[in-house]
Amino acid sequence: MRATSKLLLQIALVISAAVLLAAGLTSHRAIGLLAEARDQTSRSRDVLRALDHTATTLLDAETGQRGFLLTGKEAYLQPYREALETLSPRLSELRALIKDDPVLAPDLASLESNIQKKTEELAQTIRLYQSGDHEGALRIVMTDAGKRSMDEIRNVSARMEAVERIRYSANVQRENRAQRLTLISSWATAGLAIALLGLLAFIVDRDAARIRASEMQLATTLRSIGDAVVATDQLGRVVLMNPVAERLTGWRLAEARGESLDRVFHIINEHTRALVESPVSKVLRAGIVVGLANHTLLLRRDGTEIPIADSGAPIFSDSGKILGVVLVFRDASAERDLERSMRDADRRKDEFLATLSHELRNPLAPIRQAVGVIRAPAAKDSQIQWSVTVIERQVQNMARLLDDLLDVSRITRGTLEIRKVPVSLRAILDAAVELTRPVIEAKQHTLTIDCPADLLLNVDSLRISQVLGNLLTNSAKYTNTGGHILLSAHPQGSSLLLTVKDNGIGISAEMLPRIFDMFVQVRQAGHLSNDGLGIGLALARGLVALHGGSVEARSAGVGTGSEVIVRLPLTPQETAVSPADAEGQPHAPFNARIVVADDNVDAAESLALLLRLHGHEVHVANDGAAALTLLKEVRPQVALLDVGMPKLTGHEVAIQARAAVWGSEITLIALTGWGQESDRSSALAAGFDSHFVKPVDSEDLLRAIQSSRTRA
Repeated sequence: MRATSKLLLQIALVISAAVLLAAGLTSHRAIGLLAEARDQTSRSRDVLRALDHTATTLLDAETGQRGFLLTGKEAYLQPYREALETLSPRLSELRALIKDDPVLAPDLASLESNIQKKTEELAQTIRLYQSGDHEGALRIVMTDAGKRSMDEIRNVSARMEAVERIRYSANVQRENRAQRLTLISSWATAGLAIALLGLLAFIVDRDAARIRASEMQLATTLRSIGDAVVATDQLGRVVLMNPVAERLTGWRLAEARGESLDRVFHIINEHTRALVESPVSKVLRAGIVVGLANHTLLLRRDGTEIPIADSGAPIFSDSGKILGVVLVFRDASAERDLERSMRDADRRKDEFLATLSHELRNPLAPIRQAVGVIRAPAAKDSQIQWSVTVIERQVQNMARLLDDLLDVSRITRGTLEIRKVPVSLRAILDAAVELTRPVIEAKQHTLTIDCPADLLLNVDSLRISQVLGNLLTNSAKYTNTGGHILLSAHPQGSSLLLTVKDNGIGISAEMLPRIFDMFVQVRQAGHLSNDGLGIGLALARGLVALHGGSVEARSAGVGTGSEVIVRLPLTPQETAVSPADAEGQPHAPFNARIVVADDNVDAAESLALLLRLHGHEVHVANDGAAALTLLKEVRPQVALLDVGMPKLTGHEVAIQARAAVWGSEITLIALTGWGQESDRSSALAAGFDSHFVKPVDSEDLLRAIQSSRTRA
């Protein structure tokens, strides 16, 4: 009896060793194939990513150039310069990936050639514009040479991407085959375990002690397996499951043993919610290894759902009879989440780029048409004035759009700083309303302001006005013509509640939790005003958060209107003020003696002409040294100094002027294309009284000059 048991055990050990050896060799080969396929797949992803980064970087450079040519603001050259700095590393990375690739090498050479042409075109237009030759820069843009280079770059990139995507798909298939081979090896190992269980069951009455020892060894092996393992008999009833399977299914082995696998392992399709046939049924019917389709969900015993990837394999007797099925599965939640997030990120990126292109192109049509009206020989003065108004309005729209993008970027990077000063609540509300009045009046909305008591707040008035302006613009845009908008402000405990409420299209329950996310827009059927980049509410939330406050959106659903509540903390020092205290007393205008200094001759002369038309005496300099000399000779009440001038910078002129006795009486105003808080701080540290970012609003500048009489 013992000899028979020993012989059976020896036979089992020999078979086990052979299967393990075969499984080990198979696993080794599969791992090698898998590693090679993953390396190739990773390379393809890197090539695709490098191509995308190269195209995006070049587009950033072109966007910076266009912004500079349209506005003349040096600030818009920052993304252009940053893009050029990163373009060379991008191309180097691409060359390193493709250096041994005979298929893509010719296209890479063509791509680099066209990129060089495009960057040269961008640099040339910027140089011409900076030198004052605006027409020359425009002529180069209008030749469409840059567009042809960009189109060729896109075509070459598309060909290269197509080749890599084909390779990527092939490598993914190789990787999947290698994974299946690895899984088959695992199934073989699991099959060996099941076979050993059958053998031990056969000799259990002969050698109980040895059987118990073998069972303990097998249980230890199953516990050490990272995937869930369930074994059934030939009727599909559970006979064995490891702890991972217990955790994923919610069933204990003691409870599941003898139950139908369909009850323990209940699976549905993730998209259709239809029941999926048990793999055990397929294996028992066909006698082959079966893997489930993609997007399968396991319904746990408590009703929760888990995305899984699994397969089933038959357990055969020595005579070839199916004794049962071994099922191996694992939690695929992380993989599914990653797939969804990548698809969503790609979709939102594509939507944002398309919308950004649309929003940047929209103002160009009326600007070009207005220029055509101005150049027309028969144009009347009223038509010319109307055209100038159109150009100014559209340039302001583009400037606000680009400023919003820069603000969002600064908030994301944590570099945006706010300047809190005591300011009247009424002044903030008035500024927000003035900012959005054109769109409100264009749609004939009724705006009601409910502000029973004025308050003196310690906030960044520009930023809070910007927040309320964004909210009012949204309400006006998403409310049908002739709607009602309520702007209210009321203290509540230690907070101030600023509310914008409308009777517009409302927000669906699905969109409400996402309304403050970046690039998210409300898109309701039948509503066509879906313009914008979807950054206004995200920007508002970021600016309010910098003040220590919060923003909340409410809506009962589509067609019921919406309400956005801004909650700002109040400090004990913020008290009620009278309108007279908040607004101050107006002063009679005075004619100032002014020095204007800017190395851009057109900018200096046009600003001087504007100031002279308002009755001021203006002297012009085109470099820092000449500006300092004028200050000494003219002794003006006000000096408007460009920061980036040759010979002496605006900061150096300000420092030397403040060091002189005659310079203490001058109001110094910095004019610059750099608008970050650090730039403003540097200007104030150099001795400037005010800091204005180009293009400067003429009304704001005239008010600053008017207020300078207090120093004079």
